[in-house]
Amino acid sequence: MGTGRAALTQVATLSGLGGIGKTQTAVEYAYRYFYDTRTYEWVFWVKTDTELNLVTGLAEIARSLNLADGNLDELATRSRHWLETHSGWLLIFDNADEPESVKPWLPRNPQGRVLLTSRAQQFTSLGIKTAIAVTKLSLAESIAFLRDRSNRPDLDATEAAAVNAIAQALDGLPLALEQAGAFIAHKEVSFAVYWKYYQQQQLVLLEKGLPETGDYPQSVGTTWLLNFEEVEQRSPASVPILQLSAVLAADDIPEQLLLVCAEEFGLVDCTDELALAEQLAALADFSLIQRDRETASYSIHRLVQSVIWQRLTPTEQHGWLQRAVAGLSAVFPDARR
Repeated sequence: MGTGRAALTQVATLSGLGGIGKTQTAVEYAYRYFYDTRTYEWVFWVKTDTELNLVTGLAEIARSLNLADGNLDELATRSRHWLETHSGWLLIFDNADEPESVKPWLPRNPQGRVLLTSRAQQFTSLGIKTAIAVTKLSLAESIAFLRDRSNRPDLDATEAAAVNAIAQALDGLPLALEQAGAFIAHKEVSFAVYWKYYQQQQLVLLEKGLPETGDYPQSVGTTWLLNFEEVEQRSPASVPILQLSAVLAADDIPEQLLLVCAEEFGLVDCTDELALAEQLAALADFSLIQRDRETASYSIHRLVQSVIWQRLTPTEQHGWLQRAVAGLSAVFPDARR
């Protein structure tokens, strides 16, 4: 796919929250640099959400190249060898949330380019110092998407205000915007009607509009469910921070605040700077939060907050609200007057 012969040796990663558009960005890159600029002669796509899918995908490459027969591991090994001895190719490892699983299959001294999509953020074991962060859409982009998806080019003042409110609530997440747009287009309801009921039902209404475009296999809630469960297994101490973060303002949460108010917040395992760093890193590893090194703060997507909040029982919700108030009151005592 493509006629370019230049040796492209870079291994790159698109990293970000589930539903943020990593796979779609990789698809666009592949199309653009195969069909438009003819950079690549071959483009190979391998799903890496499981070890079996990874090996099977590599084996399929061998079959497509007529690299003889064999079992899955043999064929996958032949594919890797072929990649090591040919140029002008692009290999995309999609959903490489466990970068270590990809490492044994990376071509040695590749003559092409490897692109990963992943919710993880650390890839030093693969020789990647910095991943390319896929960020949310701007408010203007979100509004444009909703109008185009629902085929509403002309809006009166009421509809314009409603689509603006919907776009702000969905906070630039492409998957959520697609779900809302799919529902509005299919049900043929106005933006004003959708916004009215979204304020009452939120995720319940959002989940009724399953994605139809963009190759999203799952909805917002199910997309993040595995991430939450993985965090619960790998770093139980990080879970209270995630639950507390569902109560706080979503942007620029000072990391030091968690340490100073650990007792009031009920963060019993947040005992010192190192423990806090480890707990936040576990959340950032799955892109559930975005840390800002310069400001020593972190942010959480508003829909992640909503999904976490709805997983809590009413008693748990009340408890986190009380802890949040207690902690913030301890830091900002004048605010109580």
